Amino acid sequence: MNKHKHVIVVGAGFGGLRAVQKLCKKPVEITLIDKTNHHLFQPLLYQVATAALAPGDIALPARAIFKRNKNVHVRMGEVVDVDTDEKQIRLENGQTLSFDYLILAPGSRHSY
Repeated sequence: MNKHKHVIVVGAGFGGLRAVQKLCKKPVEITLIDKTNHHLFQPLLYQVATAALAPGDIALPARAIFKRNKNVHVRMGEVVDVDTDEKQIRLENGQTLSFDYLILAPGSRHSY
C-alpha cells in the first residue's frame, strides 16, 4: 500500500482553510499549523467592536472545522524555520515536521 503524501499548511486564515478544504477529499495527509487554535472571521470584527456580536461568535476552533476529516490534523504552533532542501519545518518548540508539499498562508498582521 502506498503511503499518502503529506501536505503541511501553515496558517488557519482564509487562504489556509481554503487550501485544506480543497485538499481534504484527496488521498493526502494534511497538517494545518497555526499560532492560535481558532479561525478569526475578520470581516465581522467591526460588529464585535460595536457590541453587535460577541467575540466567540466570529472565532471558530480550527479543529472543529475539520473534525469529520480523518486526514486533517490541526496543530498549534509557530513555524520558525523552513528547510526546502530537506523538506522540513521547525516549530518554536524545536519540533521538526517533514512534508512532501508545503503551503504557506500565514495571513496578514494589522499595524493599527
